[in-house]
Amino acid sequence: MKITGFEWDEGNALHIELGHGVDPGEAEEVFAVRPLFRKTKKGHYLAMGPTGDGRFLTVVFELKKGKIARVITGWDMNDAERKYYRKRKGR
Repeated sequence: MKITGFEWDEGNALHIELGHGVDPGEAEEVFAVRPLFRKTKKGHYLAMGPTGDGRFLTVVFELKKGKIARVITGWDMNDAERKYYRKRKGR
């Protein structure tokens, strides 16, 4: 999946930063280096991967027209998510 850009507003940026301690820039970094994508049951997508500083995040986003990602939320991967990520990425 190729993402061409991101859609942020005060609501989603504040939610991810204050609610989960994830800077919007960190969330975007997950998309930069071969993230693992999954579709959710609610029709959104997950992007899983590392930030530039090596923090492993799960980012939930909506795919909008023009392949724009509107981030809904994100968090540090838990142990089960890390195991799933490593298994699928061959690490």
